[in-house]
Order: sequence, then C-alpha cells, then structure tokens
Amino acid sequence: MLLREDHREVRRLFREYRGLVAGDGQGGEDARREKVERIVEELTVHTYLEDELFYPRLRQEVPGLADDMDRAREEHHVADLLCEELIRMTPADAGYDAKAAVLIDAVERHIDEEESSWFPKVRAALGRKELREMGERMQAVRETAPRHPHRQRQRQRQRHAAPHRRRTGGLNGPATVARELADSSSG
Repeated sequence: MLLREDHREVRRLFREYRGLVAGDGQGGEDARREKVERIVEELTVHTYLEDELFYPRLRQEVPGLADDMDRAREEHHVADLLCEELIRMTPADAGYDAKAAVLIDAVERHIDEEESSWFPKVRAALGRKELREMGERMQAVRETAPRHPHRQRQRQRQRHAAPHRRRTGGLNGPATVARELADSSSG
C-alpha cells in the first residue's frame, strides 16, 4: 500500500534527522535544514493524498472511522503548522530541534494509529483490487500534489470556497467562479 511505503520513508527521514541532532558526524546546520525540508515535503504530499483521496473514500466505506478521521485531519493541520514554522526557521534558531522533535513525535503517533487500527479495517472493507486502484490514483495525484503546507492549504481553501460561492453568487458572481476555476486548474 502506497501510504505504508510513505510511512516507511518518513520514519527513515526521522531516524536520519535524529542522528544528525545526536551528532553522529553526518553534518551540522545545513544537513539538519536539508533533512527538515525533505521531511516537510514528504509530509505535505502524504497528508494531501490522505486528505483528498484516502479519507473521503474511507468516510464512504468505513463510516465507523469518521471520528478518527476528524481527529486525523486536525493532526494533519497541526503538522502543517509545525512544518510551516520550521521552514521559516533555521537550525540556529532557538527551539528548532525541539519543534522538529514535537513534529516527529506527533507524526509517529499518527502513523502508529493508522497502521495498527485503520489499515486492517480498510483492507477488510475495500479489498485488494480497490486498494490497488486507490494506490494507483494516489500515485498519479502525487505528481501534482503540493510540496509545501502553505500551498496545500491554499488549494484546499480555494476548492472548498468555490462551491459555496457558486451557490451564493459570491462577491462577483460568475466572474468569481470563473477566476477560481481557472486558478484551481492552473495550481
């Protein structure tokens, strides 16, 4: 399953970052910053795939996980905020490594919950063929997924705001809808 592969990659990056912080000789501030940038990119793509493709499907197929998915979306939001803060910081800033540690701990708990509780229920509800098709769809979407949490939230706000404005006419009516559709297709 694609999400499990993502989890393995993120955990590998976490181990490498911890090694850098512990001073195992692989580098200093530049190496830590590069590793955090890679973690942020991986997490942003992963949470986008879950929020946009995986969770909506689960809501349909495994309604008993709805409360868990609500909590998971909030966990994604918190991770996005931490990622944004880390991107604006440098390893020389006070709290950089502590903030990265909080992000890593939160994401590891999230991964453990998904893999131990959710994934078995998902496999039972969807079956291999549907999971493979979902994985193929996620892999295709991965190519255009946001790589930075700020852009991810912008895309989500645009998409969720557009239907509301279509119903209400928005501030500029059809012009607003046309502009939003053009923006969403180009972003």
